Amino acid sequence: MTSLCCCQGDNLLALAEAVVALAEVLELKAEPSGAVEGLIIESRSDRGKGPVATAIVQRGTLRRGCVLVAGTSWAKVRFLFDETGRAVASAGPSAAVQVVGWKDPPSAGDVFLEVQSEQRAREAVAWRSDAAEQRRLAEEQDAIELKQQLHLDAYRKQREGLTHLGWRQRKAALYREHRKQVALRPSERTPREGRSLALIIKGDVDGSVETVLNILDTYDAQQQCELELLHFGIGDVSENDVNMAAMFAGDHLDA
Repeated sequence: MTSLCCCQGDNLLALAEAVVALAEVLELKAEPSGAVEGLIIESRSDRGKGPVATAIVQRGTLRRGCVLVAGTSWAKVRFLFDETGRAVASAGPSAAVQVVGWKDPPSAGDVFLEVQSEQRAREAVAWRSDAAEQRRLAEEQDAIELKQQLHLDAYRKQREGLTHLGWRQRKAALYREHRKQVALRPSERTPREGRSLALIIKGDVDGSVETVLNILDTYDAQQQCELELLHFGIGDVSENDVNMAAMFAGDHLDA
């Protein structure tokens, strides 16, 4: 079998003959009548012509005045141009033409269909746009719910590692956890996503601090607002406590 090389324009005639012969053997035929259907190859905005799409007609005969819908765009065909830039009155199956008259540039790969009127085209585009928006919102909601669940799982895992410890051991564990973050400059810290509240808990006696910590262990609304316990201990709120709260963008201080 002789190979055909068309990357540099060689053997184009042989390729065309092979395609025609294969189409005849397989009895491949297109219907030149009926509603127009085809495929958008590319689109662009032309300063003089407006949105222009290059399309291949797959069924029917495309003429000036046809109303087309492709994706979320529609057109009333004003002009048709062939591959040489010459204006043509119509284009049948397998013809590649530039279509002028689009309201917005369609996307490459979109299938275009002929509809009965401009009103039907507007209705189809409105329905498709609404469906696309609903899909986008659903995808965003799924992403939000997944992120919330991941945050909640991480929080619960963190709390599980501290619940069996006494408050002094918790204090040491929290210190080790946040020591690296405190050392970072504010510009080096990763910005938080969503609402968060950094807490510093100080009490007059051990029992008070332990009671507050036990209450925090029951907190289960991390998806609405993430609580981050930076430090806790006994004594008055110090300047260091305030500075730590500021470092972690925590403007709430629980004493």
